Amino acid sequence: MTVEKRRELHRFEGSSISLALVDGSRLDDVSLISARGVKLWIFHGGEDVFVPVANVIDAWPSTSIAA
Repeated sequence: MTVEKRRELHRFEGSSISLALVDGSRLDDVSLISARGVKLWIFHGGEDVFVPVANVIDAWPSTSIAA
């Protein structure tokens, strides 16, 4: 993850985002609690999860599809 993308994560704090990880997996529609330090603190599946920033390839805001 580039320094620019890392800075961008700070703007997403308190929002729902999606993450692409180095192992090819994705975490969609998670709440980003904090992007400070070497790990992202997210809320996913009813649990607090800490994801190493080194494992994140990309992050973007989640989009909701209204029915």
